[in-house]
This record gives sequence, C-alpha cells and structure tokens, in this order.
Amino acid sequence: MPPKIHIERMMHRNSIAVKGESAASYALIKLIPTGEGPAKPLGLNLALVLDVSGSMYEEDGTGVSRLKRIQQAALQALGTLKPEDQLCIVVFAQGAQVVLPSTPCSERDRIEDVIQRIDLFDVDPGGTTMDEGIRLALDELSRNGTSGRLSQMVVLTDGETSGEEQCRQLARQAAERKITLTLMGVGTEWKESLIKELAGIGAGKWYYIDAEQAQSAERVFLQEFDHLASATFTNVQMHIRPVKDVRLKRCRQVVPEIKELPLRSQDERHFVCDLGTLERDKSTRYILDLSLPPRPDGNYVIAQVEVSYEVGGKADTTGVVPLQIQYTQAGMGYVNAEVAKHIDEVQIYELSSNLQQAIAANNQAEIRRTAEAIEKKGQLMGPRAAKKTMIARKALDELNTGGRVSRKTQLAIADAARLAEEMPLPE
Repeated sequence: MPPKIHIERMMHRNSIAVKGESAASYALIKLIPTGEGPAKPLGLNLALVLDVSGSMYEEDGTGVSRLKRIQQAALQALGTLKPEDQLCIVVFAQGAQVVLPSTPCSERDRIEDVIQRIDLFDVDPGGTTMDEGIRLALDELSRNGTSGRLSQMVVLTDGETSGEEQCRQLARQAAERKITLTLMGVGTEWKESLIKELAGIGAGKWYYIDAEQAQSAERVFLQEFDHLASATFTNVQMHIRPVKDVRLKRCRQVVPEIKELPLRSQDERHFVCDLGTLERDKSTRYILDLSLPPRPDGNYVIAQVEVSYEVGGKADTTGVVPLQIQYTQAGMGYVNAEVAKHIDEVQIYELSSNLQQAIAANNQAEIRRTAEAIEKKGQLMGPRAAKKTMIARKALDELNTGGRVSRKTQLAIADAARLAEEMPLPE
C-alpha cells in the first residue's frame, strides 16, 4: 500500500455566536503522512545552478571565499542523494555553461570532480546573467524528466542579475513543466524582491545565506537537500468547498514556514490551493480564514476539505472531510491553544512584512512603530519568537544610532519572519 496523507482539522473556537451579519473564524488543517507503504523516497531529477561571478571570490572575513564555501556545502549535501537520482550542474556569470550534464549520483567521483573544479570552467566572471543559467538548467531538466520523479532546480546567486523579465518567463515555464524552483541568495547584494517572486512563481522556496557566517551555506544546503531527499507526495492540492453563505478569505501555510497561498476559484463554492511537494515524514499545517454567517443554535458543517496528491506518478486523495462548528447564542466558546499559537505567528509575520515595506519607503516613524509592535508581540509569545524579537530590536537600534536599517538586518527580518520554528541564533 503506497504512502498516504491523513487530514486533521480543528476550529479556533469550539463554538461561535454571530451577533451581526457575519463573524470571522479560523480553521487549522494539519496534513500528516501515514507512514504506510515502502520506504523508498521519490527519485530526483535535480539541477544545481551556481553563480561564479567575480564577487563569489570574496571572503567576507571568514578566510574562505564564498565560492569555496558553496563548493564545500554542495559536496556535503551530495551525501543526501540516492545513487539513482540524476544531477546536472550549470554555472553562470557573464554567460552560462552546463559543466555537468544530467548524471546518475552513483557516479559520485565524477560529480565531486566537477564541483571541486567549478571555478576553472570558461565562463567570464565579469557579470551576472542568472537567466541564462536558468534557461540551460530548464532545458536539461526537461530532457530528463520522467513520471514518478521530482524535477527540481536550485539556483544560487550573490548579486543582482540582468534579464529579470526573462527570469520571470523562465520561472513560469518551469511551473508549467512541473519543475520546482528554489533560490538561494548569498550576502546582501542580490535582489530580494526578484528572488522571492521567482520562488513564488516556481512553487518553491527562497533562502538567505549569511556570507559572514562560515557555516551558513552548509546549513542551508543540507536543509534543502534533506527536504528533497524526503520528498514523496507531488502535485499536492487542497480543495476547499465552503457551504452557502460561508466565505473563504484566504489560506496560509504556517508549518514548516509561513506564507500565503494563492486561492484559485474553480466555481462559486470550490477553491484550490497548490501545496507543492510534501515530505514523507513531516506534517504541514495551514490556517483558513473564514467569514461565517448567522445561524440558529446547532452544529453545522461550514466547508468540505479534500487533499489530492500523487505518489510515484499515481493519483490519490485523502477523501472529503467536513469542517464543523457549534453555533450558540450563549457566546463565544473556548479558544483552541494550538490554533491560537499559529494565529500569533501569522500576526507577527504580517507585522514583519509591514516593517519591510516601511524600510523600503524609508518611513522612519512607521519603521519605529512597527518594530516596537513586533517587539511587544514577541515578548508576549516568549521563546518561540525570540529571534524575531531580537531582530526587531536590532532594527530599532540601527535606526536610533545611524538613521537607517542595514541591508543585512532587512534580509534577516525577511528570513526570520516566515519561519514557524526558530532558526539558530547568529554566532
């Protein structure tokens, strides 16, 4: 029997009283792998696209160049791949080159040799054309994609690129071909808005690698490659069917990271969220924002939820499960602490987004107000918001002493805000 996904769901309150025309409510949806079926994970069709421009030779006070640190991280991450996985490597600077065509990971010596010689290939280091690197990798992945394999592109850069619109077009092509796109930014000179946008279009992730921390690249590479090695469920979609007069406002993932998911409307009462690829042994969680109409006292189904997915190229589903809530004129029922925890995290995420916008607009009054709100909210949340609280304080300190928030702190705010579980504090 193949692996399956099980749904658990719970409401923010066990009962609700709707005094006006409508009332806001939240539902937590937990997707839990059952652990059934054979242990063999999904095969990978992987492309590694690396920036080898001149800035990648900077040492950032670590005594080791950025490129050398990336080489070491890539060699470490190779250990998570299976012999039957396929890997190609593309380098780009002013131009791009496929330095390793798609190769089985059983040929470990050949792959390691290419990674160790990554700076010796004939690519002009005097520019950054990420679009050309993505195009070559997309062609390579498209040639080698097969049913039952996960096609994934991992792109790493440390600078702004030419051809931004071409990058967007290529990300859309990747999404159409069901190729997931993950991007990693090293240091502080890459364009955060573009990297986030490409990851969103390509249904993937983005990462920030702190160039001044020697182990940051290895940590990020291992985190992403561990995720890929455990990938089991592909083309995962959540189908939400609210009943009449119930309005679905939005859907947000809250574990393992916080992000808003676009809702596609199939018809008036059928919405779909694309959840991407899920791992065999890790649950994911989502918050639905709902608007509920008045009802007489009683127990009501307010929506039907179903999750469809593929395992090894074969379609499956969780089946339809109902979301229910008790209406009572006696007043609001008790709050579910688990749901409330995730709502707190979403709220501090939204404050962090507002802080980033205020910094971009150089609105010092709004920067100060929002950073203080994050600090206050973080203190209420306690240790689980420690990193977010610390970075908000740092933003305030920089604003008070120098009149601006540094680029590094801006990236740290964006990186920490989306994480439901705290990252290690900086060394």
